[in-house]
Amino acid sequence: MATTFKAVVYAHHRKEDGTYNVKIRVTHNRLKRHISTNIFVTAKELTRGLKIKDAAINDQLKKEIEQYQRITASIPVARAQVMTVDDIIAYINGYEKQHGAFQLDFIKFGREVVQEMEAAGRIGTAKYYDCGLNALERFLKRDHIDITEITVKLLEDFCNFLKNEPARPNRVKGERAPSSYLGVVRILHNKAKERYNDEDAGVIRIPLSPFKRFKVPKQPITRKRSITIEQLQAIMQVQDGRTIDSRVTTARDVFLLSFGLIGMNSVDLYNATEYDGQRITYKRTKTRSRRADEARISIRVEPCVRPLVEKYLDPTGERVFNFHRRYASYHTMNANINRGLKTIGAMDSVKVEDLEFYAARHTWATLARNKAGVDKATIHEALNHVDEQMRVTDIYIDKDYSQQDEANRRVLELVKFTVPQ
Repeated sequence: MATTFKAVVYAHHRKEDGTYNVKIRVTHNRLKRHISTNIFVTAKELTRGLKIKDAAINDQLKKEIEQYQRITASIPVARAQVMTVDDIIAYINGYEKQHGAFQLDFIKFGREVVQEMEAAGRIGTAKYYDCGLNALERFLKRDHIDITEITVKLLEDFCNFLKNEPARPNRVKGERAPSSYLGVVRILHNKAKERYNDEDAGVIRIPLSPFKRFKVPKQPITRKRSITIEQLQAIMQVQDGRTIDSRVTTARDVFLLSFGLIGMNSVDLYNATEYDGQRITYKRTKTRSRRADEARISIRVEPCVRPLVEKYLDPTGERVFNFHRRYASYHTMNANINRGLKTIGAMDSVKVEDLEFYAARHTWATLARNKAGVDKATIHEALNHVDEQMRVTDIYIDKDYSQQDEANRRVLELVKFTVPQ
């Protein structure tokens, strides 16, 4: 009986990021097995019956199936008749190993991973990977590199390049660049090995492991971005800008809004949809994919913070705040806020060098611990961080936000939080 191949997608193969790995179904002597491909599709690229709609993907799969058909055609008929479907797959894997040198454009592969992250809604991760690939292209002065070229020597040269590359806007600063961008290369290299190697079947298409000998530099300790109570109170007194939509006015308000909501990130302020008039509940974007509870948190809106919340409420009710109506993306929102904060930080009454939005979160945590006497465990929970040791335990514990509510009240009372008039 002839061996047949068909590209298939199964509902139960849906990954956590929302994508599906396309399999090649191998049928031989009425038995079926599957070969994983390097192709991942999203629900948008599938019909209701899980058929692939994208023509480019179908063309790629057709070529892969034709390759398998050519390989199995080399098996003598008499031998094929007594082979099992597992024998067929082993023959295909062995044939590829013996007859063809594996090639993979590392940068092209990385861009595909970026698209997968974007499709899964992991925009921050996608941007992080994209920046790392851009840095690699700047170093290479080309937009392609075979994965076999990723050697210890190349990584060392790339590291030196990053250390000496002039700082520019929208790039990781010099001292952090080697750790950040080489970290991206390591992540993508591991993803490629995971996708293309099959150790159980003895198929090792990517044998090199340069990161066993090359150590990615450690991330330098993040500079302290917290500000003093006096500086925070000075920001509360900053006068409105020339217009109601002034960048200075918005930057001041959103900075204080974040502080009053326990350091809520700009992406979560932008995307939050749940507010019952008392509490804002959301899933923290940065850590939701790494926590069993999807980083769900609920913040009580204290009376002193409520006027700021109401000032920026979305009148349509589509989201909590109207920032999505004012800015095309949370990246644009964050950039505009930080520009306004630079102006505020330069004011004589404030005097904070390079004031940025994230300082609101750092300041809340620092004041909670050092001035308001809040214990570290409560601060950790209030900031919605990831704790690997507590990952499983958190599944069984019902959420009680009373401690973080009390911590926030203490911090807001400490700084005499008031809304700008």
